[in-house]
Amino acid sequence: MNANTLTKEEKIIVFFSSASHFFAHFYILVFPALVMPISRALQLPLSRVVDLSFYMYLLYGLISIPWGLLSDHVGHKWAMGWGVIIAGTGMFLAGLVSLFGASLFVFSAALALVGIGCSAYHPSGMALVSQGVRHRGKALGVIGIVGNIGMASVPFTVGLLNYVLGWQKGLMVLGVVGALLGLAIITSPLKVEKGKDKIKLEKLKKEHAGKLFFIFLIGVGFAGLMYRSFTVVLPSYLELELGNITQVFLNFVNTRFRPLKDTPAFNTLTANLVATAIYLVGIFGQYIGGKVADRASLKWAYMLAFCFASPFILGMILFSNSILIVSAGMFLFFTLGMQPVENSLVAFLTPAKWRSVSYGLKFTVLFGTGSFAVKIVSLIESSWGIKSVMWMVGFFLLMVVLNMVVFLIVSRGKKIDQKVTVQ
Repeated sequence: MNANTLTKEEKIIVFFSSASHFFAHFYILVFPALVMPISRALQLPLSRVVDLSFYMYLLYGLISIPWGLLSDHVGHKWAMGWGVIIAGTGMFLAGLVSLFGASLFVFSAALALVGIGCSAYHPSGMALVSQGVRHRGKALGVIGIVGNIGMASVPFTVGLLNYVLGWQKGLMVLGVVGALLGLAIITSPLKVEKGKDKIKLEKLKKEHAGKLFFIFLIGVGFAGLMYRSFTVVLPSYLELELGNITQVFLNFVNTRFRPLKDTPAFNTLTANLVATAIYLVGIFGQYIGGKVADRASLKWAYMLAFCFASPFILGMILFSNSILIVSAGMFLFFTLGMQPVENSLVAFLTPAKWRSVSYGLKFTVLFGTGSFAVKIVSLIESSWGIKSVMWMVGFFLLMVVLNMVVFLIVSRGKKIDQKVTVQ
């Protein structure tokens, strides 16, 4: 067998883990794409609407460790599958209760259920891949690409559903699809041997690995604040900052296809189409990141990715129209592209028998701290405007870079990379 070829079992693992990753990222970004339509429909200020998602993002992070413990105990497949079912149920209920005029509290509670379900994927799916696939970086790159496709498809899909069905019915449709995927996962034949990896690497001493993992988690916390602040406001930021691009697109459609009305829903659709294109740029970044994770120093690759992203957040702040779009795309190219490297670092620094819990801890920090970005974004936007939020994103990015400087100093002289040994 070719050393670079996946076995049948590995292909099943990658397929279902990728599908679950798609929906985990898709579901968690549906709400930001609907902030403007919900704001108009409920006649609420932007900051109040954003605040409705707080518990969804909080639980998205905080429940990761319990999901990790469950995954290590009952199996990664079961945790991953039931997570998608729970998230789909929450999405369906969010659309249903809002359609019948339920209170904002009930709507927020349904969104919280989405967060609980989506939080299952990263501790279970990442552990499944890191333990069950020999070429870890390559596999993490593949599922990262599919997850990024999930993110990229949110703005267009949600914008189209909002335009055709309205946002409430659109949520219900999305919920049903996810629940069906979850059923397919729990009835699939995928499995891995508990507490063992398919690849053998030269590990660091336990005390060194623990210290570096702790430092790494501090940076992950700042990365979570950066990532959630960016994704929560991106569709709205584009809708407000794109300038004449919306009108240019409307004229193009009216001239080449058929006349459309210049409505707020069309403005949202245009901004979401642009956001889709921006997220698609991250797909190539994930592909490169997967290759880098198997071939280069993990610590230096992680550090440089954030350094290279820095000028592009400034581009988003200082420019509009086409330069804004290019800057946003390149920012995601580096900050999403580094994810296979980041997840490989977790696997390198932690033992296989606690892999799900380790990923659960990492994503608890990433998304748990990131959930507070929702509150911070709400405060910053209402006080100083949406552009100030992007300055805050830049600050969090700087803190990640500074933390990695500490990581490099502490790990000086220690080799941290992945050389795959086929078993």
